[in-house]
Amino acid sequence: MSLYLECAKRCSSNRVYPLSIVEGLQDGDIIPDDENDIKSVLFWHYSGFAYLSGDVGESFLQRIYEDYYFKEGDRRFILITDDPKVIQFFSDKDDLVLDKRAEYSFGTLLPTECKCDYRIERIDDSNYDRIQGRIIPTFSWTGKEQFLDKGFGYVALDEEKVIAVAFSAAVSSEEVDIGVETDENYRHKGLAKALADRMCREVLSIGKKPVWAHAVANEGSKYTALAVGFTQDMVNTVIRKK
Repeated sequence: MSLYLECAKRCSSNRVYPLSIVEGLQDGDIIPDDENDIKSVLFWHYSGFAYLSGDVGESFLQRIYEDYYFKEGDRRFILITDDPKVIQFFSDKDDLVLDKRAEYSFGTLLPTECKCDYRIERIDDSNYDRIQGRIIPTFSWTGKEQFLDKGFGYVALDEEKVIAVAFSAAVSSEEVDIGVETDENYRHKGLAKALADRMCREVLSIGKKPVWAHAVANEGSKYTALAVGFTQDMVNTVIRKK
């Protein structure tokens, strides 16, 4: 396991998702290129996000293409990489799409905590089951028990309706990746900013680094990230099925 830990730490496109698997905080698969002579490792997170680390050979890439893009399964497979060799290999595959994903690191906290006109609560057993949307804890956690044990987050409520959520989409001993979702009927009210700011403050308070990422085309996520103190530091390539 120590070898996989070092591979996860050397993953240049992202560390928090690979480390979350190796450190046993979240579910996922660790797939080496060769059991006897490991040169590269694929980390496939429960969320479907996959990352490669090491010197990746063409035979391993072909295996990934055949085993994870060709075959239908219960979990999606989305490879995120900054490796030119990997990008080149998959760029000529007609059944795949290559997109761009902006990655952020945290800069400086806002001088004062962001305010909003709605009640904010920490995610717990009383409100977890009322969270709805696409980017919510079930996106990257196996269930309520696992999330409440090893993750955390906040919801905004209009009376008893959950209208926005910010949560730890991925956690490691070093970093927390923040996911945010706002009900479409409550957007442009500062909810994402208020909840993201609350998350950043808590992540820093426990001695970890907040991280953020989004599809380059997602201007709303970009605005929220910059508004709460993140700075973009790289753009990865996302490789997925059409």
